[in-house]
Amino acid sequence: MNWNYPFDTTEFFFIFFFILVYTGYIIRTIRVARQLKTTARTIIIKLFLRAITFVLLIISLLGPSFGEADRDVATKGKDIFLLVDLSKSMDAADVNPSRLEKVKFEMNRFVENERANRIGIIVFSNEAFLHVPLTYDGEALGLFIQSLQTDMLPTSGTNICSAAELGFTKLINTIDPTGRSKIMVLFTDGESQADCRRSLYNNVRRFGIGFYVMAVGTKNGISIPSNGKPLMDENDKIVISKLDENYLQTLANNTMGKYYELNNSKNEVGQMITDVSNADGTLVDSRTVTVVSNKYYYFLGAALILILLDVLITIGTFRL
Repeated sequence: MNWNYPFDTTEFFFIFFFILVYTGYIIRTIRVARQLKTTARTIIIKLFLRAITFVLLIISLLGPSFGEADRDVATKGKDIFLLVDLSKSMDAADVNPSRLEKVKFEMNRFVENERANRIGIIVFSNEAFLHVPLTYDGEALGLFIQSLQTDMLPTSGTNICSAAELGFTKLINTIDPTGRSKIMVLFTDGESQADCRRSLYNNVRRFGIGFYVMAVGTKNGISIPSNGKPLMDENDKIVISKLDENYLQTLANNTMGKYYELNNSKNEVGQMITDVSNADGTLVDSRTVTVVSNKYYYFLGAALILILLDVLITIGTFRL
């Protein structure tokens, strides 16, 4: 039997306190019995019962463990690229505090839950750029995520296809002898005017790349802030940015991917994280560990039963 906690000052204190109190109790009982000219031998039964109870409580406090078992633990890794829309429409505030700020918050949550995987970031508007290469460094990813702004890129607009093509190229050309599973997660409001090439859809499906689309925004839409005022078009009309749900659902269907929504009333990031975590990964580490279980509850249960018996069973100490 092994112990999870050492036998130290706390246990010595409880033992000393128990002996001191019970010694005083026995001396007092014997003294009263002599005054009444009777015996107190039956107190030995109570002493025996309570001593066993006390020992069981001390054992449970030390955390006994036995029945060690070997368990196989496998770690499966994935390569994941986060594709982040940095077009001006991502500043829209139909998702509090803005679409982009909400995406940044949820990206941090995603990275925190995917520590075992390599994660990279691709940003895009009209063009796509590699922002962070695949890395295990969650702290660095957090800093790069916080730096994301819609004015980072030289042009405006939304070209989702360029981001997907760049992500596909980076995943396929990654030097990785283990052949890790490959995933792309897209964060966008979907305001794209271009359809992707059919070859892109075919390649994503053929190489088994998981494609997860997170639609950010609302169908009703809202104006886009620009220098403290609503953004105007060439006809001096307020530009209203709306979630292009149909386009994004079609994109997810064509890539055999999954579609999710992120707005003030619906947040499916948690479901997306679960789906990515449950996606098949490639075995990157396997080891056997010894699992030791704390079996304190057996001894604690026995002690509680003896305490109950001590309460229910009455032993006559004196004969009058």
